[in-house]
Amino acid sequence: MAHLGASLLGHRPTLERAAVGARYTLSAGVGALRSWLILGGFLFGQVPVILLVGAPLLRRMTALLERNTERDARAALAHLDRAAGKEVTNTTALRFEFWRSLCWTAANCLLGLVGALTAFVLAVGVVVSLTCPLWWWALPPGIAVSPGGYPVDSWAAALWTPLVGLAYLGLFVFCVPRLATGHALALRRILLSGETGGLRTRIAEVTALRRVALEAHGLELRRIERDLHDGTQNRLVAVRMHLGLVERLLDEDPEHARRLITVAKGAAEEALKELRAVVRSIYPPILADQGLATAVTSLASRSAVPCAVEVERLSGLPAAVETAAYFVVTEALTNVAKHSGAASARVTIVGDGEELVVTVADDGRGGADEYRGSGLAGIRQRAAALEGRTRIESPPGGPTTIEVRLPCAF
Repeated sequence: MAHLGASLLGHRPTLERAAVGARYTLSAGVGALRSWLILGGFLFGQVPVILLVGAPLLRRMTALLERNTERDARAALAHLDRAAGKEVTNTTALRFEFWRSLCWTAANCLLGLVGALTAFVLAVGVVVSLTCPLWWWALPPGIAVSPGGYPVDSWAAALWTPLVGLAYLGLFVFCVPRLATGHALALRRILLSGETGGLRTRIAEVTALRRVALEAHGLELRRIERDLHDGTQNRLVAVRMHLGLVERLLDEDPEHARRLITVAKGAAEEALKELRAVVRSIYPPILADQGLATAVTSLASRSAVPCAVEVERLSGLPAAVETAAYFVVTEALTNVAKHSGAASARVTIVGDGEELVVTVADDGRGGADEYRGSGLAGIRQRAAALEGRTRIESPPGGPTTIEVRLPCAF
């Protein structure tokens, strides 16, 4: 048993590739069923739709076709990244020509089902063959199972079926990853072949990133305006009112005027504090004075959760990248303190001249969800505004790792 366990551990990467391929072929099979429904709607429902309902429903079907193609493309490109050992890129937007989408939908009706059915048949063969000695004897008379192509009607035949199961497993491990990769390559060939397809996709990505950057910029401007209006402006109005009262009372009641001057000075000091806080939220002075390494170390020292910092090779960073990295660490450490229940955290920042990698990890409870107001969506948005990539791993029970990659050359 120990030898068998060691053997399985030695083949773990192969089994993991088979599992990844099986998941992909299953999702491809589901996509193939969607493709059948969509293609059937276009082929058999196009004329009735135009005659009876008109263009609006046809536009909806076209939008459904585009969304289905985009979903398939995201899954396929992610699978190809995993198969090549690369980091899975989080593409912001994918848009394809209508005829390319329609061609892929037609091809996927066959390709997706073939891959999913093959994986399913092999998986069933593995399970049935390996477990046959446990239940073949309980079958009703006249019913026999034949996983190896021969009926299992005796203990001798049943004891041979695990060997057949190993053969099925070998076929599964060999075929399924190749079917998955072939399906993904076919999608890339149909949707992204030629310079035009790649250029259109890149234009769509840049357009989407520009929209994200504009939204982030708008949110930041509204935040600054709100902070100035609700804080600094009110303090300065109070100072002006007090100075007006002082002007009227200076001759009549000098003692009262002096008290009002003291109040006005206090309000002016509060206004200066709030103004400094707003300025620090735009571009922290410590970044300009001492650099990113010192700024992040200062953040970690003020963190409610004990935090270690490791910084390497940060020379020559653009100011926009430094600012984004600083606020990524700020938001991430705030999340650690508020939501994680962690006992410790670690910040690692490494640059190589072309890319800055910011990683914040903690040993908390995990389960972080960027769609529930945890601040993670803001981190992803800030990175996307610079065409950066964000990877968030936070399984239930922890740990949580947030990795942001920011390009340093624009």
